Amino acid sequence: MHAIDPKQVLYEFYWVLKPKGSIILYKYNFKFSKAPKYLKDTIDKINTFTSMLVNKKFKEGVLLRILEDIGF
Repeated sequence: MHAIDPKQVLYEFYWVLKPKGSIILYKYNFKFSKAPKYLKDTIDKINTFTSMLVNKKFKEGVLLRILEDIGF
C-alpha cells in the first residue's frame, strides 16, 4: 500500500462500500526474515527512496488486524 495512513484509507474503503460489500486487496507474501542481507538492504532502499515507508509497518498479520479492527 502506498498510503501514509493505510488504516485511514482502508476505513474510507469500508465507509463507501455498500452493506455486505467486498474489497479485494493483494499483498505480496515474502518472508524477509529468510532473505539475504543484500536483498533486505535493497528493499529498504527502494521503500525509502520511493516514499513507500509504510511497507515497514506491514509485518505478517498486520493488514488482517487492521481490516478486522475496521469491521471487514
